[in-house]
Amino acid sequence: MKNTELQMFEKTIQNDENFIFIKPLCDFFGINHERQGDRIKNDVILARSSTKKSMMMANGHTYPRICLDKKGFIRWIQIINPNIVSVELRETFINYQEMVFDYLYGAAEENNLIGKLNKEIQEMKQNYSQMGSAIRNHQVHLTDALNKRYQYQLPFEETN
Repeated sequence: MKNTELQMFEKTIQNDENFIFIKPLCDFFGINHERQGDRIKNDVILARSSTKKSMMMANGHTYPRICLDKKGFIRWIQIINPNIVSVELRETFINYQEMVFDYLYGAAEENNLIGKLNKEIQEMKQNYSQMGSAIRNHQVHLTDALNKRYQYQLPFEETN
């Protein structure tokens, strides 16, 4: 079963358009898509995230179907009660919900980590540059101090 929800997840995430049709997912999991369409219309956030687009059917006809942008799709998936899915597919649906959430949450966490690491590297580079300058300055002062300690400074005059 793990393979099934992974295939459905990949089809959802790798959608070429910015909108995801709800009917194929509803059909796959045996969820009433008309009831879900009403639910989407009644939810303020989902209503703003939804639109209707034509979907090519197997018989060659195109029908306008409800679809959601990715933000709306994630919200919609997370608010679906798994108990409305048939018992045989319930665990698969729960795994699907987790995959979608983990994918997006993981992406957000990954972006935060990348930003944090990049900031730290920039700070380290700045500190490295400052430390390099400080080391060079201290080396010059140390060399001068050592030279003065072990050598006399005699004025040399040029003789012709």
